Amino acid sequence: MKVSAGKKHIVFLVENGSVPNDMRVWKEARVARDMGFDVTVVSPRGARVDRERRAMIEGIEVYRYPHVVLGGGFGSYFVEYLLALLMTAWIVIGISFRRRIDAFHVANPPDVFFLVTAPFKLFGTRYIFDVHDLFVNTFESKYEHNKSPFKSLIVQVIHVVERINIACADIVVVTNRSYHDYIQQRYHVPEERLFVVRNAPPLDSRLEIVADSTLRRGRKYMMVFFGNMGEDDGVDVILRACHHLVHTEGFSDFICYLIGPTEVASSPAINSLRALHRELGIEGHVEFTGYLSWQDIHKYLNTADVALSPDTFTQQNNLSTMIKIMEYMSHGLPIVSFDLKENRYSAGEAAVYSNGYDWIDFAESVRQLLLNESQRKAMREIGLNRYRSSFNWNPSAEVLRRVYGTLNEDRR
Repeated sequence: MKVSAGKKHIVFLVENGSVPNDMRVWKEARVARDMGFDVTVVSPRGARVDRERRAMIEGIEVYRYPHVVLGGGFGSYFVEYLLALLMTAWIVIGISFRRRIDAFHVANPPDVFFLVTAPFKLFGTRYIFDVHDLFVNTFESKYEHNKSPFKSLIVQVIHVVERINIACADIVVVTNRSYHDYIQQRYHVPEERLFVVRNAPPLDSRLEIVADSTLRRGRKYMMVFFGNMGEDDGVDVILRACHHLVHTEGFSDFICYLIGPTEVASSPAINSLRALHRELGIEGHVEFTGYLSWQDIHKYLNTADVALSPDTFTQQNNLSTMIKIMEYMSHGLPIVSFDLKENRYSAGEAAVYSNGYDWIDFAESVRQLLLNESQRKAMREIGLNRYRSSFNWNPSAEVLRRVYGTLNEDRR
């Protein structure tokens, strides 16, 4: 990397996705670059994209390490995070020998990268901790049916790790007000160290991408889901709801696309979902697209009639901002969602909310919305207005500029 004289250097660390495919981290890195910082990103390699070990992209240097994913159990997560920690530390040490690191911007999960950044704080390096997920809540939601003493012990350990991580941070960035309140109330982080940077798509020309009527496969209605497919993402709800519509309600004039990666590294539940898909016999109505380019994603979303957000109620999901909600609104898509706190805050009246938290109630909400064209048109305008006025990346970028601006202040 060419060192720019006088420029401060920010290093981004992320484990949960490759960069630039992780759009939140990439947008943050670009904000820092545009402010005049030298920017380096350390991330895992992607399964289909972001495969190069080292790349220079739009003036940002990216280092990538192998992403080792063994499955979805606790032991596999432990091995994944441990290896990521070691490989990240090795890369960071190499970077630090070539030039000074003035700040780290670290995204979770996991919450263990403070072990990499802590030694650098002794030499004045700042630490920005970006809370993508509440680590304790995520673990408890994922293993909520496990009541063993071992789980209780692990929860206590994670609490301690989360507390140490936040105590080490100079600045804590969160994705919404619910996370802000959780962090402030539990760890008493001062307001001047805590910033809300919502996840949202940029204002761009996505609506100009032409819809493709052939995607409808001759059906009247088209539905889409867009996102990763983990245990808590509710894709099984979509499969069961579509089966209910076709085989119980006789409502079959639709095609539903599940847009998202089909590798275990990004979608841990994909194998069980494919098995359920075959078991329910809905191959003619529901299709896994696998990885798509952003151009194709926009084409699918511009063609669809209704978008699906089936994230089930868990402690973590209820407090989390689902980026797909904003992506759907940016395409004017009316949304069917379960009634989660942050989904309702994001979508407002651009969504209808299923209160039953099961696939039968979800299916009925989908059917009623598909049959009500005037309601869908009204929801389209509501969603687009929310996206254009507030729920886009511009307000978040402005907050980030304030965050990164503090790095130019002299330390006392």
